[in-house]
Amino acid sequence: MTGYPHHGPITVDCPVECLLTVLSRKAFNPLTRVYNEPFDPPRTVGDVADLHLRRMLPEIRNLGPRHISEIEAALVLAGIDITTHEQPRRPDPDPGQAEVR
Repeated sequence: MTGYPHHGPITVDCPVECLLTVLSRKAFNPLTRVYNEPFDPPRTVGDVADLHLRRMLPEIRNLGPRHISEIEAALVLAGIDITTHEQPRRPDPDPGQAEVR
């Protein structure tokens, strides 16, 4: 695993390791060590959101309801809409200032 600890906002394009800043190892490890499931381990945060959206997280061995709730909370805290796995557009830093072209 590379790229952690994560600095900055977590996005759907971030590597799954970015979730280490908001998930316990007991939730993270089973999530990334998928064996004998009908899908590959998630590579990005968006992949995790997609597994949630498709209701496939319960199929992951050693990932119970408590850790699934922890994953859901981590995605929501990252600003990801877990009903669509889209990330809302963040407001401009200074919305009162017009864009100059």
